[in-house]
Amino acid sequence: MTALRIANKVPSLPRTVPFLYPDLAAAIRSGGHVFCSGQIGSTPDGEMVEGPIGKRVDQIMDNLDAVLKAHGSSLDHTVKFNLYITSFKDFDAINAAYTRRIPTPPPARSCIGVANLPRGTDIEIECIAVIPPRAKL
Repeated sequence: MTALRIANKVPSLPRTVPFLYPDLAAAIRSGGHVFCSGQIGSTPDGEMVEGPIGKRVDQIMDNLDAVLKAHGSSLDHTVKFNLYITSFKDFDAINAAYTRRIPTPPPARSCIGVANLPRGTDIEIECIAVIPPRAKL
C-alpha cells in the first residue's frame, strides 16, 4: 500500500496559522497520527515575529497547536519534535521557551543545526502527534 493510499490529507487549515507555501500540506493525518510540516515564527497575517528567539518559539508552538487541533490532536499529544536552528548560541533560550509548552513526560526531540531557513528565520519546528481515540474530526 502506498503512502498516498494510507495518508489522509485534510485540506482545511485554521485561519490562525500562516502557511506560505500552498503546494505543501501543513499536516498529514495517517494511522492515528498527525505529521506536521515545519512552522516558522510567523503570525496569522504572515508577519515574522521580531525580538528574542523565544518569542518565535512561542509563535511556532501556537501555530503547531492550531494545526494539530484542526486534525483532532494538540501539543499535549505530541510524541516527537524536530527543531532546526541556525545557531546553537540560542539553544538555552530555545529550550526555555520550548519546555514551557510541551507535555510531561516530554516527547522525543532532535535539534539540528542548519545553514539557513525559509524567510531568513533562525528556527523552524515540526512535530508528530497522536490523535486521541475520542477526537472529534
